[in-house]
This record gives sequence, C-alpha cells and structure tokens, in this order.
Amino acid sequence: MDKKISEYEIANCINVLGNFCGKRDIDELTAFELMKKYGVEKADVMVLFGGSILAGGDILGNAMKNDVAKKYVIVGGRGHTTASLEEQFYKLYPDSDKNSILSEISEAEIFRNYLKHKYNLQLDFLEIHSTNCGKNITNLLKLLKEKNITFKNIIISQDATMQLRMEAI
Repeated sequence: MDKKISEYEIANCINVLGNFCGKRDIDELTAFELMKKYGVEKADVMVLFGGSILAGGDILGNAMKNDVAKKYVIVGGRGHTTASLEEQFYKLYPDSDKNSILSEISEAEIFRNYLKHKYNLQLDFLEIHSTNCGKNITNLLKLLKEKNITFKNIIISQDATMQLRMEAI
C-alpha cells in the first residue's frame, strides 16, 4: 500500500534533520549571549561558509548588525551548491552584479552581494577559491594569516546540513 506523505510531514522531517545537524552553541547571536556562555562580548572573527541556503546571509547580516565580531569573512568558491544559491539570489535581485575574477561568480561573492542589497553591509574579507569543506578551513586560515588577523576564537556559520561535517574537519 502506497501512503502519500503530506507536505506537513515532509516539513517536519526536514526540521528534525536540521535540528540534529544544525548545532547551535548559543540561543541567539548577541554580545550578551557570547558573554554569558564564553566570557567575551565579541568574537575575533565570524565566518560564513558558502552553501545553498541564502538564509545564511541573514544570520551573518544580523550578527554584523549586532556587532558580535571584530572581523567578518565569507568563504566559498563554486561547488555543487552554487547553482541553487545563485538561482535564489537572482530571483530576489535580478539586476545584481555577476562580476567575478573567476569565470563565474562564487558563493562568497553572491553572499556579499546579498548583504549589500538587503542590509547595506560590507564585509572585511572574501575567500572565493574554496570548493569543499576541507578547502574552506584551509583557505580561511591562509587568508587570516595573509591579512595578519590574530584570533583566539571564531564564530562559524554554515548550512545546518553541513555543520557536523565541518566540525569533524
């Protein structure tokens, strides 16, 4: 017997997976919560790793407005999630810039444009060559070293489905 699954049941299953995979160390990304849990008002660096979910830009945008870090970075080249992110972004902002030093726009550049259009915010740094989780970390650390950014702590934000994987790296 074939049982049709309702949209509600599908959404519930997605939320269960998201809650399992999407680790949250604090309830809200604010100076108050950082102080309460870690004893710091501001992280040294906050990084958003690219992915397919545009809402990651909202997390970073709100964190920037809340002034939770000294430096803000987006890391992400072109990978298997870029086309989906690109489609979402250009539906909202069809006239947005598609220029890149790469042959096609990177995830980091798409998120940068999103922050500019939606929040009127500027990042400190972009890393546009990473194409997977391992390269994301390697290239982030290389960028921070090149820019002489010292840090004792980093806030990492990424698609919920990738967070446990990234933590393992």
